[in-house]
Amino acid sequence: MNTDTIKRRTIRRLMNLILQPSDENLIQMTNVIERLIPKNDAVRNITSSIRKAFEENRPELILAKNLFSRLSKDSKDKLIDNFFINAVILGKQHKNKLTKKLGIYFPWFFVISPSAKCNLHCTGCYASEYDKNEGLSFEEVDRLLTEAKQLGIYFITISGGEPFFWPHLLRIFEKHNDMYFQTYTNGTLIDKDLAKKLAKLGNVVPAISVEGFENETEFRRGNGVYHKVLQAMDNLKEEGVLFGFSVTATRLNSDKIASDEFIDFMIEKGCFIGWYFQYVPIGRKPDLSLMATPEQRNHLRLRVNEIRNTKPIFLGDFWNDGPYVGGCLSGARRAGYFHINCNGDVEPCVFLQFSVDNIRNKSLLEIIQSPFFKAFQEAQPYRENKNLLTPCALIDNPQVLREIVKKYNAKPSYPSVENVIYDKEICQFLDNYSQEYRKLADPVWENGLSAKYFNWKEKKY
Repeated sequence: MNTDTIKRRTIRRLMNLILQPSDENLIQMTNVIERLIPKNDAVRNITSSIRKAFEENRPELILAKNLFSRLSKDSKDKLIDNFFINAVILGKQHKNKLTKKLGIYFPWFFVISPSAKCNLHCTGCYASEYDKNEGLSFEEVDRLLTEAKQLGIYFITISGGEPFFWPHLLRIFEKHNDMYFQTYTNGTLIDKDLAKKLAKLGNVVPAISVEGFENETEFRRGNGVYHKVLQAMDNLKEEGVLFGFSVTATRLNSDKIASDEFIDFMIEKGCFIGWYFQYVPIGRKPDLSLMATPEQRNHLRLRVNEIRNTKPIFLGDFWNDGPYVGGCLSGARRAGYFHINCNGDVEPCVFLQFSVDNIRNKSLLEIIQSPFFKAFQEAQPYRENKNLLTPCALIDNPQVLREIVKKYNAKPSYPSVENVIYDKEICQFLDNYSQEYRKLADPVWENGLSAKYFNWKEKKY
């Protein structure tokens, strides 16, 4: 019996523990996981922190008890088998072996946008100008996922367009039932029937887009969308599917989405996770006036940290969480990611929409080793003071994006994305924004955080 089989059987013991999610069982569960992970590994350290939170009866304990008491059996099984065993533990160990053998690092996951088709026309959507053709084929995505598993990658995010418009989506989930998927969706297609199918699959976590409450959501997404979103959440909750929300911070909604009122309502609706993004000037007719101010972004950072310590929900803040993930995630860096759009073009990030490679003429392994991607990796951390609160090559260090795109003659994913490189008004806006945000972020970094957090090249994974 090989080591992986022994580990898998050991972790399966967790299933007996989570059927009755008591405080004692959850603490024992973290002990089992911790013993299976090498010392000094980041995942082991995270597991230790979770166990400590459980022992101190912090909100993470309530979240875990809610999670394992409300999920369907298939959702529980796949969370353990596909996410914790395959992606977090065995997949990561396989990547480490390949790193020693090949001398290259591997990302934690990647994002696929198989189609740009959508039933909404949201202001500033980053995918709104993608070609609305048929997108990627089933065979192409199937090949990518097969290659991903060979590299130890078992976690995949599906975006779009609207993912559930792509006709092959459920078939992909079913065929690759040893992988774990997250979908960014507008939620309008998640009726009771689809919710039942997702509950049976168990390996899909929808992150439903919302902009706050009704007024904020329908201002950006259209009339009637908010109630469809709430109905989708009700459908998923009823079927025991793990799901969450996704929200974009703008100048108009930034305070609302950071409020206790909003978070409490999302928890009540059944959300276990929540993802925060910043509105950035790409996509459909970018409106610079919609971008949150540096002060609003900093306020969101502080509020998200407060909420994590007080409420039973897992939150991720993609621009403000640089310290926790070692900086910018783009460019297929170790424990990072990259994006494949509906034309097969491979981008460093869903918001850095330039490419030099395409999946139709290169393997996943070749793409991960792209010199274009390596340029982003080598440039990190992007600033001399290594401030991980300013991690982004688009809004925090726009000169880095311009230099790398020009050096590698990277093509834009659609014509107007060139504006972030060549349009004087947008470039000046981004330069000013980055300078103003540094005035807020640098003192915070230099007065404590710099001694506590390290960039991904310095961290142990």
